[in-house]
Amino acid sequence: MRLQGEGEPFVPMHPRMSRVWLAAALLAASALPADEGGPRRTEWPFTALEPVRVPGAVDPRDCRGPIDAFVGARLDEAGLEAAPPASRRELIRRVTLDLLGLPPTPGEIEAFVADPAPDAWERLLDRLLASPRHGERRGRHWLDVARYTESQGFEYDRLRDRAWHYRDYVIESFNADTPYDRFIAEQIAGDVIEPVTRDGIVATSLLVCGPWDQAGNGQANKTQRMITREEELEDLVSVVCQTFLGVTVNCARCHEHKYDPIPQVDYYRVKAVFEGVVHGERDIVPPAEVRAREERARRLEAEIAAIGALIGELDAAARSRVVARRDDVTRPVGPTPFARWTFDDGTARDSVGELHGTLHEGARIAGGDLLVDGQKAFMRTVPIPRDFREKTLEAWVRLPTLDQGGGGVVTLEDSRGGVFDSIVFGERQPRKWMAGSTGFQRTRDLDGAEETATDEAIHVAITYDGDGRIAVYRNGEPYAPPYTPSSGLQTYRAGDARVVLGMRHTGGGRAFLAGAIEEASLHDRALTANEVAASCASRGLFVSREEALAALTDPERREREELSRRLASLRSGLGERPAEEKSYVGTRRQPAPTRRLERGDVRQAMEVVAPGALSAIDQPPGDLGLAPDAPEAERRRRLAAWIADQRNPLTARVMVNRVWHWHFGRGLVATPNDFGKSGEGATHPELIDWLAGRFIDDGWSVKRLSRRILTSAAYRRSSRFDESAAARDSENQLLWRFSPRRVEAEVARDAMLFASDALNLEMGGPGFRDFTVSTFGSSFYTIEDRDGPEYRRRAIYRMNVNSGKQPFLDALDCPDPAVKTPRRRATTTPTQALALMNNPFVQRQARRLAERALAESSGDLPAAVERAYRRTFGRDPTPREREASVAVAREHGLPTVCWALFNASEFLHVR
Repeated sequence: MRLQGEGEPFVPMHPRMSRVWLAAALLAASALPADEGGPRRTEWPFTALEPVRVPGAVDPRDCRGPIDAFVGARLDEAGLEAAPPASRRELIRRVTLDLLGLPPTPGEIEAFVADPAPDAWERLLDRLLASPRHGERRGRHWLDVARYTESQGFEYDRLRDRAWHYRDYVIESFNADTPYDRFIAEQIAGDVIEPVTRDGIVATSLLVCGPWDQAGNGQANKTQRMITREEELEDLVSVVCQTFLGVTVNCARCHEHKYDPIPQVDYYRVKAVFEGVVHGERDIVPPAEVRAREERARRLEAEIAAIGALIGELDAAARSRVVARRDDVTRPVGPTPFARWTFDDGTARDSVGELHGTLHEGARIAGGDLLVDGQKAFMRTVPIPRDFREKTLEAWVRLPTLDQGGGGVVTLEDSRGGVFDSIVFGERQPRKWMAGSTGFQRTRDLDGAEETATDEAIHVAITYDGDGRIAVYRNGEPYAPPYTPSSGLQTYRAGDARVVLGMRHTGGGRAFLAGAIEEASLHDRALTANEVAASCASRGLFVSREEALAALTDPERREREELSRRLASLRSGLGERPAEEKSYVGTRRQPAPTRRLERGDVRQAMEVVAPGALSAIDQPPGDLGLAPDAPEAERRRRLAAWIADQRNPLTARVMVNRVWHWHFGRGLVATPNDFGKSGEGATHPELIDWLAGRFIDDGWSVKRLSRRILTSAAYRRSSRFDESAAARDSENQLLWRFSPRRVEAEVARDAMLFASDALNLEMGGPGFRDFTVSTFGSSFYTIEDRDGPEYRRRAIYRMNVNSGKQPFLDALDCPDPAVKTPRRRATTTPTQALALMNNPFVQRQARRLAERALAESSGDLPAAVERAYRRTFGRDPTPREREASVAVAREHGLPTVCWALFNASEFLHVR
């Protein structure tokens, strides 16, 4: 930046002048003469895209195409000479870091340097653009703009465990070169654009992937909650309008926009589009897929039921034969329980006479059974008059369906229902029994799923021994080996415990059983295995599976085996149904009509405003043809179509400039999120328009746009400094050279892992967590220096939480995840030097690089030094560097040399 030159206005310094105002004044004072704050800054972004004439080439030797014609014309106007082309070694390192965020390998560098083919550069670009690493690189850029975060921010800053789907969607979209107009539409309305897909639903995470004020939304004061909601919606409006349109519509929330042709009502028109978007998680399985799954499940379940009935008939006949042969056998006498509940005479009776139960929510008694519906029905007893610790829960129960979600048969719970032990069916594992308990403290997943639902009662018992051991029995036999939980047994105090039948525990989710309970018992001790078997056999109706199978005839046995094989196959197909898959994509609701707020004050609601877009754009018209009470989905559908319309003058211009910024480190408009008057003016507006036209003609292909830019001579210039050119254009706005720049924090980290051969290239899925979380009302994050393959994934896969910043990345200007960052800052601070010198991660990678270089050089130190240079700088050391590095390696070890290479500007900068 030039502070003041001859003929330029003097900017006075005042002790009370704000730094922001001063910076703006200095920028205005030092603007290039070609801009002058005229039409290019105020009217141009909003005018329609028109065909642009490519200027004549200034220097045919330097003009590789239209881009260079535009750039060359501006250089000629300013009397500037372009820098010569960069060397091939510089170019491959530059473009590989640019497109992949990783350095090239020594082999790739040498192959390109030695390639004499005239299309070597184009083939290199095609290879890099086709790499899956490209999506990760561009994805990181986009997530900066989208203010992607995986925690809420604000006071509570709770984790969003299922926000990562959006990160993967962005990476996959850039890798697949999803047309940009579709990319836009999906992120605004992908959940309502037919056909609705999983990607479309996930894409709308853009709307809610920023911070959310849990405390503000939980305020008791309604006005405060309304203010918090207005802040949320301003964030949403700003991310959509700045990301896709490059205009600060949110500045018109309280008044007419101070600089751009955006009246206050436009803000509320756009806000009305998003009034129905609310933060939160929801299922991301598309409705059509849900319906198809449900239909398939219904067909499978019907087949399973039919085959199960056939097996049941065979088993019933066999059991009848066994029971008939027992008529003259004396039944064993089971142990006497502390209390037993039976339902033979149409009422619930207990053996004690004082522990009667009360039926609730539709529970009823019929045919000697307690019938519970799996929805709300249950029975609860009066408080138990003594302490319980050791115990046995026991019941005879019939299950009409095996597809249940964790209902309890018989439960012992405290008076609040918060502490309990229970016989539970199908909670953590479908069709399986388990010892349900508070927070699963005394629970283990067990084997032994039920095969068929029959009319025969199942005997289930769970014993809780004094030494803490728990055993589960089914039909008198062990269901699984006993186990001892670490939590120990729970003591239930006299007067504060009760028995519940048909419900897991009071207040539990999906806690109700669907079935018929014939009898239930509570023992005040842990029964032995023999006692459980005797209790089961005491009713005389139990027949073991072995006895029943032995009673089948040979044809019946063969038929049952074939039916069982078919049943297992069908159940396998049913088990393949994916569980519901949730992501942090926000929920939707139909909002009330939007009102303009005078001065943005929630207490000054004025006229009703219909959902719409910007009035400053003629085509497509900003009136979306919507009523104030238009359906929520239609609002977003129409705005998405309006933004993605190829006639919209802002959309293509903004994305073209954003991609240019990614490649050059500075956009043709240096403020990528603000094309308005308060942003910086365009240095090459005609070039932006020409590229925007080609972008649309190429089907909105971002990869083709990148390739077009990267084949220009402007991109391939050297970064050689020219003092006379710098005196006239110190910020290189006219592109007389390639501006060198420091790599981003994530690139520095990933490049160190890449150089040391430790980088884990696993893609997608939940991110790694290099922190621990402590929750005391709010969540607190403690960063830890962790190593291992999971923690060596690319930095984009680190879980991105607001108050859990990684110190090394933070020191190198990694931005706040909750803030829209279209353009990263690059500071120079002492903490950066300290981080690069002392951070354990850097030193660990230096040791790994040294070990690798020595291994590849068979222990030859000078050869290892050369390999370390190639892995970090992409070149051999000069004779002087070699001599000095070998001397340091001999005195202090090769890791010290590698550490110095990681700290060098040549490693940390793109030139």
